[in-house]
Amino acid sequence: MTALVDGPPLALTQARIAADRVVDLQDEGRDVVVLGAQGLRSALEAEPVDAGRAVPATGVFVPRSAGQRLTFTAMGTDRFVDDETGTTWDILGRAVRGPLAGERLEPVAHIDTFWFAWAAFEPDTVLVR
Repeated sequence: MTALVDGPPLALTQARIAADRVVDLQDEGRDVVVLGAQGLRSALEAEPVDAGRAVPATGVFVPRSAGQRLTFTAMGTDRFVDDETGTTWDILGRAVRGPLAGERLEPVAHIDTFWFAWAAFEPDTVLVR
């Protein structure tokens, strides 16, 4: 589960992030994008770790660069392309190829944790479906 730390608590399941790879949200009136990269394995379910269930790596950002609102599409296992400029971005919010190469998206504080651990302290969390 990925939860946004600032503002009213919002959370997404790993299954949602893995399936959609790009999830656009509104958090206190600001646009937020959750990006999910493939290729990680859960260390909790099998030995060796690489036999564990597939889980996404997540990055959460304000989807704006150079004064422009961006929308993203997943490309391959760990890259994202913005529809507006065709720039390729990585899971860390860095533009790695294209017109915005070298730019960085503003990160949004989030945590990847277990639902039960988060909900014990933030019981009013909205689970985004």
